[in-house]
Amino acid sequence: MSKNITGKINNASYSVMCTMLSLFEKNLTMPELIDSLNRMFPGVIFNNFVASKYINTCKACGFDIQKIDGKYCFMNYPIGEKFTDHEAALACELEEYSEDLNQSKINKDVKTFFEKLHLVKYKASNGLKSSKNRRVLRLYEKARNAKCNIKIFYEDGHQEDCSPKDVYVSDGGKIFFRTSNQTGLQEVNPDKIIDIKITEQTDYESEPYEEVVFELRGKLAKRYQLRENEQILKVKKNGNIVVTNKYEDKTHLLRRLMRYDSSCRLMKPNSYVDELRTMIKEALENYS
Repeated sequence: MSKNITGKINNASYSVMCTMLSLFEKNLTMPELIDSLNRMFPGVIFNNFVASKYINTCKACGFDIQKIDGKYCFMNYPIGEKFTDHEAALACELEEYSEDLNQSKINKDVKTFFEKLHLVKYKASNGLKSSKNRRVLRLYEKARNAKCNIKIFYEDGHQEDCSPKDVYVSDGGKIFFRTSNQTGLQEVNPDKIIDIKITEQTDYESEPYEEVVFELRGKLAKRYQLRENEQILKVKKNGNIVVTNKYEDKTHLLRRLMRYDSSCRLMKPNSYVDELRTMIKEALENYS
């Protein structure tokens, strides 16, 4: 009797480890996870109920697994290593250089590595900055990318349902969340948050402004001071920077970018690019 119980415990423990291994490799839907387990255990048929028990066992052991956009993924582990700013900067360089390798195997391996690396990075005008509360920031980013609503649990005890909009770095290097609720847009300090729960409800709320991406070159790229609604998306090897801008009035923004002349290239959205072309054409016609 005891041998049978021990055998069941061992089999169940091994199945939980296989569940972890499957999710470590990539994010999976429930049918994909079941298929992965079936391949590891030829002749054994798993179902939703059993696979869900294995996931819940992982959660009980301190592994934070969330279902986002229909797929289960690891959000946080009970153990880990915090990177210094220098180490994070080296990781950014590795990710950038791999992009130049196009669709090579090395490029795919690096992309896979960064998908599993819990490194959140933002670059402000005064250098690389990151939030102390990495788990909260990671959850926020996942929800924003998947266009899901969130419930925020604050350290003072109150809770809030809202939609994640953006993350920005202040001039002092402090990270803030931009969220929206029934009262409008607000800024939230992630260090005041103890947890974030991602809901399955899709956020269909329309954005007040579109996200604008532009590239700055030469001396302007070196001396440019980020606005509070901007963050650097990429620093190229030639020194150019790619900036993303949100929540700025379109007319005001386009006029500002026009002043930068050939040192600026507007990349998206296409509607803004077309409108900027029209503005430049009309300005040139004044001198024809």
